[in-house]
Amino acid sequence: MYLTLPPEWGTIQGMRFLLSRTDALGDLLVSLPVMERIRSRLPEAEVHWLVQPDTAPVLAGLEGVAGVHLRAGDTDLVELMGKWSFDAVLNLGHRDGAVISAARAARVPVRVARSRGRQIWQATHVLWKGRYGSGRHEAVNALDFLRPWGFQGGIPVLPELSVSEAELEQGRQDLSADGDGRPALGVVLRGSGSGAYPSPAWWIRALAVLERDGWRPLVLSPGEDGPLSPVGLRGLMGRLAACRTVLGPSTGPVHLASALGVPVVCLMGRRVHHGPDRWTPLGRRVQVVQYPAPEADLGGGMDRLDPAGILPHLARFR
Repeated sequence: MYLTLPPEWGTIQGMRFLLSRTDALGDLLVSLPVMERIRSRLPEAEVHWLVQPDTAPVLAGLEGVAGVHLRAGDTDLVELMGKWSFDAVLNLGHRDGAVISAARAARVPVRVARSRGRQIWQATHVLWKGRYGSGRHEAVNALDFLRPWGFQGGIPVLPELSVSEAELEQGRQDLSADGDGRPALGVVLRGSGSGAYPSPAWWIRALAVLERDGWRPLVLSPGEDGPLSPVGLRGLMGRLAACRTVLGPSTGPVHLASALGVPVVCLMGRRVHHGPDRWTPLGRRVQVVQYPAPEADLGGGMDRLDPAGILPHLARFR
């Protein structure tokens, strides 16, 4: 049942949404279920995204995306929102308070934000529920932004990303440059958004263990730490899609692999804010490995994990 909105909010079925997710890659990926929920309830609605230039390629060719707008330093948000006459702006990247300020200046009828700074007074709908310590996945927290329409809650549905045949073939060629028949294991060493990740010394030990177990581990991210030539985000997607499995901490490229349907073994910490309940990659084939207790430290804690303990999880995807 749809929520009846005031007449000045436009026709609900034909609404034009702007979903703003101007932070990191992983944040964008766990927010994609918001678009899926809108499309499932309002098939005639238009869904646009406001994202950073470096994350925008993820949305290329994704079904349901009516427009992608870049949040660059010279972006005039008020002009953008006025030009497109959005009916609703959802500031999913809630730290970017300028989005709601611009939406108000552009007279966007529905402005949804978290209770943060000036957004409290500039939004038409404010989410007061805290995310920390709630035990809820970040994708469910993102669905809270649909509360004005009564669409929040439930199980997040992630649209499965895809790459073109050309991108996949290039990824296969990149991975097979030094191939020897062993299954390719894409490795993500670390990321700016991960709550915990192993040290370089731990990875040296782990890569040797993986080699002895018959895998061909290839460091795909960060690109400067791996053996392959640098590529953009679509190139990385092609390489991830060509892997048998991807291993790494909960960070953007690992979430991206899972969204592509690639099996993932995700190394995670134990802090509530960074743990599996909140930040496990969405997808159907995800194995989570947590470092041993105690939970106090983020860096050294992951190094307590025995690399051999990862092998049974990888074996499921061999």
